Amino acid sequence: MSDRVRWQRGLFVRLFALGAVVAVVAVAAATWATVHSTAVAVHQEQQQSLHADATTYDSLIGYAATHRTWTGATALVDRLARTSGHRITITDETGHVLVDSAGSRAPRAVAQARATLDALAIDTALQATSTAVPKPSPTPSPAPQRVTTCERGICLPEEVPSSSTIDPRVTGPFTATARSPWATLKQKVDACLGRAGLPDALGVTTHFSVLVSFPQRHDRVARCMDNARRTMLTPYVAPRALLFVGGDDATADVFWDLSAHSRLQIALLAVAVLLVTLLLSAVLAGYVVRPLRRLVTAARLAGEGDLSVRVDERRGDEIGQMARAFNRMADRRQELEEARRRMVSDVSHELRNPLANIRGWIEAAQDGLAAPDERLLASLHEETTHLQHLVDDLHELSVGDAGELVLEPEPIDLAAFSGQVVEAFRASADAVGVTLEADTPPGAMLEADPRRLRQALGNLVGNALRHTPPGGGIRIVAGTGTLSVSDTGEGIPAADLPFVFDRFRRVDVSRSRATGGSGLGLAIVRQIVEAHGGTAEIASAPGAGTTVTMRFP
Repeated sequence: MSDRVRWQRGLFVRLFALGAVVAVVAVAAATWATVHSTAVAVHQEQQQSLHADATTYDSLIGYAATHRTWTGATALVDRLARTSGHRITITDETGHVLVDSAGSRAPRAVAQARATLDALAIDTALQATSTAVPKPSPTPSPAPQRVTTCERGICLPEEVPSSSTIDPRVTGPFTATARSPWATLKQKVDACLGRAGLPDALGVTTHFSVLVSFPQRHDRVARCMDNARRTMLTPYVAPRALLFVGGDDATADVFWDLSAHSRLQIALLAVAVLLVTLLLSAVLAGYVVRPLRRLVTAARLAGEGDLSVRVDERRGDEIGQMARAFNRMADRRQELEEARRRMVSDVSHELRNPLANIRGWIEAAQDGLAAPDERLLASLHEETTHLQHLVDDLHELSVGDAGELVLEPEPIDLAAFSGQVVEAFRASADAVGVTLEADTPPGAMLEADPRRLRQALGNLVGNALRHTPPGGGIRIVAGTGTLSVSDTGEGIPAADLPFVFDRFRRVDVSRSRATGGSGLGLAIVRQIVEAHGGTAEIASAPGAGTTVTMRFP
């Protein structure tokens, strides 16, 4: 069954999704912060500008309410320009300059006007808290009786009062030459109401409020009052004018404003940044996932038996480190597989030859071709002894590989121990004409299993006897924590030194019985030493002999 990961659960999708979420959150947060900070900055700038403009507007409205023309406003405009730090220009409704703090007479574009200066129609958006517009002094006047509703200058009394109780200045009596302006104002309001089919007003007050007896069409009443008031007061105030604050082409010097076009630009920029971030996330995810996929493919091929497959390990990050570890593992596995094959071949070879010899001699004796005498029995005994040694060695190695090699360490006097080994191999050394001696200082001690140590030292001495020519010498050197065997044999080539402790490894590939044993001796030595927590080392050169040193903790 395939172990391919579904794309929904793939690492690429997860990394890309994580990058996308981070990108969306980051872009959204950055966009919100930009818009919010811009809005706050623009609002603060507008408030500051509005406050400055309001002061200017109030002062000029106050001037317009107390003067009939703008001719004498130059001093006021100059003072306001110095206070605000902006150029101030007043033009008529066609853009012709009336007063300019910069002294220019060039016409201005009506569309760029900051506000309209009309003493009879105050712009409450630009009106300062402490307005400079003069208010009419409160003149005591009889209040209408039981007025219950007043809205936008229109008052609706609960009971219609008599004309004599509204306002004497409005209701008269007046002479033809000294009519009150309030009476004239009421006449104009009544005329306007009459044209609209409405009854006359009950009266007007000094606050320009209108008293009516009907609850409908108050908007018409308000327009009538406004028109009448404007008609009467226009000759006494400055004419309508336009106010300009700033230069000829003054515009807001900001990178972003909050117009629809700027908001669209911000949105497009955010989308572009998001797309670039998503693209980078995809590239990053691919940069991480692609080598992992190659590694998975290589592992799958290796699991199917292709031990030669390797992955690119040139990257310097953790993925490159993992690739190098995989390649080392693959190299080691290939080496172990080759060693396993060699071991199987060697074991079969080592077992096949003595078994073939035993079978051949037995069949020859059965067929009457060989007499079952002492010579035949001696040959069969030699072959079975070799098989027994081989099986024992393989058993020792299997026990060590399983971690079941039992040790019984005890203090060992190396001088006495080395002497015993020399005496045990004395006859074999004399038979081949090799000198065998021990060089151990008195008092040298070692904590080890004596039986296993004797087995390891015996393997080393046996190898040395096989590879030392007649007339040569073997020397056992012992010291505290070390035990070594040196010979004057033919030596080992440098290319073979890293592998001499491998199983069934022999320098002589002919595997002649005369040139060596099974090739397990040094492997058993290393296993015994490592079981004691030590190390086994070898030093050799062709023609200069070999020294194997066992180091114990």
